[in-house]
Amino acid sequence: MVKVKPNLLNDIKKLGAFDVSACYSCGTCTAICPLSEENHEFPRKLIRYAMVGDEKKILMSTEPWLCYYCGECTRTCPRGADPAGFMMALRRYLTTKYDFTGFSRLFYRSKKVEFFAGSLLFLLTVFIIYLFHGPIILTSVDLVSFAPLHIVELGDIIVIIVLSSILLTNIYRMFRFTVLWQKKGSIPFTTYLKELFKTLALHFFTQKRWLKCEEGLWDWIMHILIVYGYATLFIFGVFLLDLWQTNTLYPIYNPVRLTTYIASAALMIGSSYGIYGRIKKNSTMRQFSHSTDWYFLTLLYLTIITGIGITVFKYMGDPMATYITYTIHLGFVVPLLVLEVPFAKWSHLAYRPFALYFTKLKDALSKIAVKS
Repeated sequence: MVKVKPNLLNDIKKLGAFDVSACYSCGTCTAICPLSEENHEFPRKLIRYAMVGDEKKILMSTEPWLCYYCGECTRTCPRGADPAGFMMALRRYLTTKYDFTGFSRLFYRSKKVEFFAGSLLFLLTVFIIYLFHGPIILTSVDLVSFAPLHIVELGDIIVIIVLSSILLTNIYRMFRFTVLWQKKGSIPFTTYLKELFKTLALHFFTQKRWLKCEEGLWDWIMHILIVYGYATLFIFGVFLLDLWQTNTLYPIYNPVRLTTYIASAALMIGSSYGIYGRIKKNSTMRQFSHSTDWYFLTLLYLTIITGIGITVFKYMGDPMATYITYTIHLGFVVPLLVLEVPFAKWSHLAYRPFALYFTKLKDALSKIAVKS
């Protein structure tokens, strides 16, 4: 017996699917979508699940994450139901369901929670730096003394362990909903291993399905710039901190300085493109912006600007400005990581490739069921 959730559609609507009630299931959206495939059709099927309140079917679906929001379905919808917007709202809804803490639901549904959570983390970070910073040397820029590496590295370790634990638990819940609930048999270990590299790693590093979208090339490039720019700076900030946070004034051609400059530029270009597009509403995916979209872009941009500011003041030889900017920078970095990685926008970097991985596992289960 199907357990119906009467308010399911309304819950999804609140996350951005404002026009979906206009849908009368003609199927144009599914027919036109370049990413919809046999046995993994969308968006029509998912809209029907939402309309009848079948939350379990939605939780078991990986298809919401197979959509890259190219907007072709919305542009061709004869009823103006905005199926692409529905798919985005559905991804937000699923993010709240995967999160075992329940915080994601609060974050997506309340601007007050967004503001107070970010403000609290900012102030807490600044206060911790105030308590534990080293000597404030004003005769020259001595960032290593002001922010001792062993303390910063300890903070890195704590944040990584906590965030990884939350995100991995959420991914397991996603796996349980989408794969384990199928109850069709057991998947060979070799399949898990093969698809881990063939599917998960491939799509995590390339996002190549985006290129199947008719107008996806430019968005793909900007997305890749953000992903690799962020990943590069993350690696330097966590694993190569002793090379990056140093008092040494590297020449412009130094590999560390050059690499971090390129990564910062990539992040700046990608985030600027996203902000400009949402202001101008120059594509289907940017016609509507949820408050959390702006929250993410704003935090990311402030993190980039203050990070660049640290370098500028350091090379100008202004100690106090460097220390203050460094403190403000970490004040933005912490909420960006703590709020976005496990609970909000940034989590899709994990959920999407894992959804493709779990889709392959589900296909393997279906084949096993047919053979038996």
